Amino acid sequence: MSGVQSGTEGAVPLIARATRMLLSSDGSTTLLLEALLDTRLTVHVEDQSTVPVGQLPPTAVTALGLRPGAAAVRRASALLTPEGAVVSRNTVVFTAPPGGWSGSASDAAPLGKRLRQHGTRQHREILSSGAAVWPDHGERRCAYKEYVITCDDSARLYVREHFSPEYVHLPDGSPGFDPAGAGDLNPLRRAG
Repeated sequence: MSGVQSGTEGAVPLIARATRMLLSSDGSTTLLLEALLDTRLTVHVEDQSTVPVGQLPPTAVTALGLRPGAAAVRRASALLTPEGAVVSRNTVVFTAPPGGWSGSASDAAPLGKRLRQHGTRQHREILSSGAAVWPDHGERRCAYKEYVITCDDSARLYVREHFSPEYVHLPDGSPGFDPAGAGDLNPLRRAG
């Protein structure tokens, strides 16, 4: 995922194009990551519990229309390569799992792939994407995206994905990206 398109002046680096494609797609992030990395990915659930609304990301509360005093399931997981390397760290919030997915912490299939496997129709609405801090207790910058999945049975899931800087590179210097970390890679969508 490196280099610049040859033969064009001022071309956007391939890294920037791949990252922008990943962040702007309203399709399966896992399928895109698998294509970019040429490997299959599995999910490792690190924590899954029911928590009160006050412990959830405000964007998730708003996107899912949760009321004060309510609770929802918060699932923290990682997408892993066959060698166990972390490609992304994800948070999923839901009140009830959609048909076609048990919501079980022991299911190693990525959520979107499991829904597709069971024929569950889904629509993804991207809420924001851009630069964030990679959640490894350090200060490395990473790309992120957050969206809501609405399934044909009206179940809704909030998803926030942080992509490992080892695999998904921020397009430093590309238009719409603030290297100080405040900018959204897509200026039409800003994190709230």
